[in-house]
Amino acid sequence: MISRAFVALAIGGGVLLFAANSMGGTVTGVGLNNFNQATPPATLASGVRLSAGREFNLALNSDGTVVGWGNSGEGRSTPPSDLASALAISAGSYHSLAVKADGTISGWGYAANGLLDIPANLQSVVSVAAGSYHSLALQRDGSVVAWGYAGNGRATPPSDLRDVVAIGAGRDFSVALKSDGTVVAWGLDDQGQTDVPTGLANVVAISVGANHTLALKSDGTVAAWGLNDAGQTTIPTGLTNVVAIAAGEQHSLALKSDGTVQGWGDNSSNQLNVTGSDIRAIAAGGYHSLALHGTGPLITTQPHGQTSLAGSSTTLSVGATGSGLTYQWQLNGQDIVGATGSTLILNKVTRSTAGIYTVRVTSSNGSTTSQNTVVVVRGHLRAARPQMLPGGSMRLFFKDEFGDPITAPNLGRYQAQVSTDLQSWTPFNQPLSLQSGQIQVDDPAAPQYVHRFYRVGEK
Repeated sequence: MISRAFVALAIGGGVLLFAANSMGGTVTGVGLNNFNQATPPATLASGVRLSAGREFNLALNSDGTVVGWGNSGEGRSTPPSDLASALAISAGSYHSLAVKADGTISGWGYAANGLLDIPANLQSVVSVAAGSYHSLALQRDGSVVAWGYAGNGRATPPSDLRDVVAIGAGRDFSVALKSDGTVVAWGLDDQGQTDVPTGLANVVAISVGANHTLALKSDGTVAAWGLNDAGQTTIPTGLTNVVAIAAGEQHSLALKSDGTVQGWGDNSSNQLNVTGSDIRAIAAGGYHSLALHGTGPLITTQPHGQTSLAGSSTTLSVGATGSGLTYQWQLNGQDIVGATGSTLILNKVTRSTAGIYTVRVTSSNGSTTSQNTVVVVRGHLRAARPQMLPGGSMRLFFKDEFGDPITAPNLGRYQAQVSTDLQSWTPFNQPLSLQSGQIQVDDPAAPQYVHRFYRVGEK
């Protein structure tokens, strides 16, 4: 069990979607300001979540509206006028993505290389990551879908990848955090971008920069790998008590439990000069940084992503500093009736339980809302009545118990097994196929057996 948990959501090339917002707070910026990316708009709402892109930023207001500023080339910092009720955002190098309340994705900005060709079969998206020339989406079943420029395999998640609760997209590579605290990376590795440290475990947050990655562990320490030309992966000696991380183009930031920020790496544009002891969240862009200052509680233990099987129970919890604290949990932006403690217990989860969870922590000085936390629910596969084919072959169909269609990108996650006694099971070596969102299993060897049993599960 991970006790000190924080899971960051989508991170793009030189981008961090930081994971807390403070009502009554203000946003400040430092660093390169050639497009006013380090100058937040005066009209910016006080309660926001931010995503810092290469030369622009996005802000997600508490009412679900999205605001952008900085470089407006190709419309990257100009959200669609009809975008409302957004649940998550990600600003990449040249394009932007948002998860809408219905689980679909809105994209805008640079459209070459298929960056905005959002797959039509995406369903129930809970997180997005905008990289430089590719995009990632995390679905509520813990699977990852990618599109855009596919060079070096950056947009090709491993076929057996599952139980993902957070994603990040860098310049030429991708990273996924699994609910067991391990990290998976794929894509270009010319600078060690995908060289996840051996034995890395108990990770509760990831932040992906242009060519490097930060990982926050449950004990409040940080690990890093990838390009280190400016010292961006050289963790400062003695860095502890970290509650949030942010990776930029060539710099890194850590928010500590005392509300201060420590930075390392490139400081050529003063992007490390984030000051104050009232900071509640951080973001690192290309060569600039953002900080959210607030008077509300500082969340020191974020809820962490979970993967649960249908029918089981899941527990989310939050820790914060302050006195007289009150709590309100939300699912997909809506208050959960009666969920007003620091711990939320979800009994007998179903697919409707899966989604984006947040908790608003309030004291007499203000409120702070946790990062988006993904809860994944995996259903069982149910077999339909078998069909006898000419010659005695057997055909079976397996479907998701919740009725969600199984899609082609996810087919590789499943494996069929056969048995003659329901005790000893062996892999079924015939290829699986899809038919109307169900897994089809054909067994030409069925006539050779008096009894033959089948099951399909995730690898």
